[in-house]
Amino acid sequence: MHIDRTTFETRLKNLRGLMQKASVDYVLVPPGPNFFYLTGMITESMERLALFIIGSDVQEVVCPDLMKQQVLEESPVDEIKTWSDGDDPYDLVRRTLSKKGKIAVEGSVPYFHYEKMEKYIKGRAVSADPILEQMRIIKDHSELSSIGEAVARSEKALENSLPELKDSMTEKEFSRILENNFFEEDLSGPAFPSIVSFGRNAAMPHHSPDNTKLKPGDTIVIDYGGSYRGYASDSTRTFFWKKEDPEMHTILETVREANETVRKRATRNTKYSEMDSLARKIITDAGYGDKFIHRLGHGLGIQVHEPPFLVGTDTRTMIKNSVFTIEPGIYIAGKGGVRIEDTNYFDGERCISFNRMSRSSTIL
Repeated sequence: MHIDRTTFETRLKNLRGLMQKASVDYVLVPPGPNFFYLTGMITESMERLALFIIGSDVQEVVCPDLMKQQVLEESPVDEIKTWSDGDDPYDLVRRTLSKKGKIAVEGSVPYFHYEKMEKYIKGRAVSADPILEQMRIIKDHSELSSIGEAVARSEKALENSLPELKDSMTEKEFSRILENNFFEEDLSGPAFPSIVSFGRNAAMPHHSPDNTKLKPGDTIVIDYGGSYRGYASDSTRTFFWKKEDPEMHTILETVREANETVRKRATRNTKYSEMDSLARKIITDAGYGDKFIHRLGHGLGIQVHEPPFLVGTDTRTMIKNSVFTIEPGIYIAGKGGVRIEDTNYFDGERCISFNRMSRSSTIL
């Protein structure tokens, strides 16, 4: 069980408060990230209907019989309605939603489930996503602790993997070594497929590891993260193999300056969009503005990508206990690239990095 009853009840109380403000009577949440946030149970959506239904006087899980024991053992939920193959699970939902009122439906409900419920909720349905996003963007102490552990253990896994690098090792081979070491650090596994890029492949921010072999002079970009108690980390470090190219060294120093300056200058009055703008100005002033081809960062928690987003369109002022990446990068097609990424949180006064691994130029 990933959350205790006190956390469970606190989150439901907060949810009901937001529901009342939005004049919402019910919230429907399918298995997935929001289901985990509210119940502490890790499970994925499937063809069999499962929903967590929250109302002013109801907090029940509708699920197939085969899932009942798992709900009882892995969550604090004790109000469960089950159905067997051959039953109509949508009728169970209809009976729970019999009271008139607005129904907020979480956006990841599969359409084949939604269309079976639509006749019961037609004209009453709205999106639950703004309500749930408002809750999840503010991390509590246990969430910050889990993310911090995910970062620390992932960094240890990388530190233990780097000595295994050798000439002619492929990106795929190193990726396997790194991800095996996640398990050695008691992580539940990678939070996302690791990005390992050698040489010119580092010019592609989302390159998938292939059979490219490591050779002297290569830039090495490693974007990695593990999952701990259901929460992700996301970090990137750039290294040089045996020797460094002078231009790539200059690029790394520019990226490092952007990363560190943005974090140091963040205050309670800073907007997420302004963080992106500042990093972009530093990189543009260095002559590489058109080579910084993605947003500065993204929120992180249960999901690797979630609000807030460090991009020009996210004009919210920084939210206390929000967690996000800062990951400036410069990419030179045909040559390589540099990205330096940390997982950070805002404590209400300043931006703090969970990461401890050096961002400085390092020749391996």
